Amino acid sequence: MDNHDLISIWRLLSELLLSPRERDADRMKELRAALDDEYAGIAYGIDLFMADPDCQSETEYLQTMELNPPVPLYLGSHMFDEPSTCNGIGSGARNPYMLELTGIYEHFGLDLGGREMPDFLPIMLEFLAISLEQQGRDSIGLRRRFIERCFLPGVEAMEKAMVKYESPYLVLLPSIQAAAVEDLRRMDDTPAWQPEGEQGSTVRLPVIEGAAP
Repeated sequence: MDNHDLISIWRLLSELLLSPRERDADRMKELRAALDDEYAGIAYGIDLFMADPDCQSETEYLQTMELNPPVPLYLGSHMFDEPSTCNGIGSGARNPYMLELTGIYEHFGLDLGGREMPDFLPIMLEFLAISLEQQGRDSIGLRRRFIERCFLPGVEAMEKAMVKYESPYLVLLPSIQAAAVEDLRRMDDTPAWQPEGEQGSTVRLPVIEGAAP
C-alpha cells in the first residue's frame, strides 16, 4: 500500500506543532496540498489551525507550551505523575515509558542524539512518518503498539488539559486522533507486539535482522 498521503499528514501535523518561528511555511503548504477530499475530516482541524492567528502567535505558543506550561508538548507529562522528590526521578512511572520510546525509535533508525526528549509530540508525529516509510522493519506490530500504548493515551490526556485551559491548539487534536485511527485501519488485523513479562519490568525490544543497531 502506498502510504505517501498518510506520511504527509504526519509530517504536516509535526510541523504545525513546532514553535511558529521554527515552522517552514513552504513545507506546510506543500504537505497540505497533498491532502485531497478523501481526508476532509483530518484536514478540517488542520485548516482551522492554520487560519487562526492565535495558533500562529509565538507568544501564545510560549505561554501554552513552554514557559511553565499548562499544556506541555511532552505526552509523558500528561500520562504520569511527576516524582515528588529528586530521588524518584529515575524510578518514576514515566522513565520506562521514555526508555521504550527510545528503543522503538532506534529500531526504525531514528536517533535523537539527546536533542529532544522522546515524548515530545512533534518528534512522535515525525516518527510515525519515518516508521511508515520503513514498514519492512515492522514485522511484529511495533507501530501498532506505539500508537495504541504510547501515543493515543497521551494525546487523549493532553486533550483534557487543552479543554481545561481553553487552548486554541485544541482544534488540531481531533485531526491527530483521526490520522491515528486511519493508520491503525491500514494495519488490518496485525496485533500489537507484547513482550513476555511486560508488567513490572523494563520493556526490551527484540533484535530483528535489518533493524537499526
